[in-house]
Amino acid sequence: MNTNARPSPDDFARGLAGIVAGRTAICSLEGDLRYRGYAIEPLARAGDFEEVAYLLIHGELPTHAEREAFAARVHAAARTLDPAVIDALARLAVACPSASPMDALRTAVSMLGQIERDVLPGSREALLAQAERLLGQVPAVLATWCDLAAGRAVGPWPDGPIASALLQRLTGRTPPVDHVAIFGTTLVLYAEHEFNASTFTARTIVSTGSDMHSGITGAIGALKGPLHGGANEQVLEVLAAIGSADRAEAWLEEQFAAKRVVMGFGHRVYKDGDVRAKLLGAMCRAMNSGKPAAEAIEQLADRVEALMLDRKKLKPNLDWPAARVYHALGLPVSVFTPIFVVARMSGWTAHIIEQIGDNRLIRPLSLYSGPAPRDYVPLELR
Repeated sequence: MNTNARPSPDDFARGLAGIVAGRTAICSLEGDLRYRGYAIEPLARAGDFEEVAYLLIHGELPTHAEREAFAARVHAAARTLDPAVIDALARLAVACPSASPMDALRTAVSMLGQIERDVLPGSREALLAQAERLLGQVPAVLATWCDLAAGRAVGPWPDGPIASALLQRLTGRTPPVDHVAIFGTTLVLYAEHEFNASTFTARTIVSTGSDMHSGITGAIGALKGPLHGGANEQVLEVLAAIGSADRAEAWLEEQFAAKRVVMGFGHRVYKDGDVRAKLLGAMCRAMNSGKPAAEAIEQLADRVEALMLDRKKLKPNLDWPAARVYHALGLPVSVFTPIFVVARMSGWTAHIIEQIGDNRLIRPLSLYSGPAPRDYVPLELR
């Protein structure tokens, strides 16, 4: 038996499309999006990010007491960023204030890993504690970087849940209740999504025996790409480029002719539409009702959706309404993908804990497509 046998060309799947690469008890996309068995719709409508983060990381919905204790630990982590990290970010902000906040998050998480000096492989209790700290530290890092890059003194982390505190830090004002509610819903919807590119990156890294902070650092790098997390930033660019509903058809036809991808549409897994986009899209329209400028954007979005379905049979993914929600909340485009990081920290850490708990090195095969075998010629004869 040849143990080195390679797959045939017929077995090749570009981008691992349709390939089952492992098991997970965290998230299911079969028929409906579920977190730990719970349908996404009631979780999203409740909009309680701490509750969902607890569910993903610990495996069960929390009791009232468990949720309060969990939220207190996360809040404490947000308020106590290590001064060494803040000092390093301050120096980086002076050197390159226009750097992407994603780069700041990636760098800060790496520094936090060095400060914590991860013990490999780490007990489950230690991993849970690390996950909870990161859940608070990452949004605080994002707010810290935004202050430093703008030349402001770093503000304190506000009281309240992550959705309220982060929205206040990023906008500089106390957000109304309805803004906190829909922002919390976006965090819940972005929290977890099975073996996507960034999650698979994190699992691959820790499958080598590496630490949680290394896995998260790699995941942030994967999420930065425009075909993954960065798509939500490009959605607003699409809407701005079109300008108004009456220009949508001509603009889209130009993109189709040039074979360009229209960001915010289609999904590798969802073929009949992204359930998250349906939920958030309805909330976004309700939020913007009665506001002329916002309603104009919604009319444009509706027109683009209709044309994409008619011309390409593509439906919106979560990034399409999320970008409009963040714009309506007064958030700068530069923080759209970092907010994704804040939310997905719950899913990433849950997957890292799961991978470490039942680990096998992730090492796929490849199909060689280079030159046929050839003989080496010494340098002096070439």
